[in-house]
Amino acid sequence: MKETRLFEIVAEALELEVENVSLDTSTENVEEWDSLGHITILSALDDETGGETSELPDLTQAVSVRELLEVLKANGMINA
Repeated sequence: MKETRLFEIVAEALELEVENVSLDTSTENVEEWDSLGHITILSALDDETGGETSELPDLTQAVSVRELLEVLKANGMINA
């Protein structure tokens, strides 16, 4: 998956415009990113990766796009 696809997934999951999603998008500054929003993001990532992200418990603790990206990169799921 490309980094830009992560931004699209988060935008779709939280019903935001993709241009409003950045590395700094987080639970602290996006009202829609509540517990349900987080589950929606994780579910969308799981769908995108054919279930691979469900094996990454660190994703459940990620509270920003930057943290999601770091976990995905560390597990070889983001390509340039």
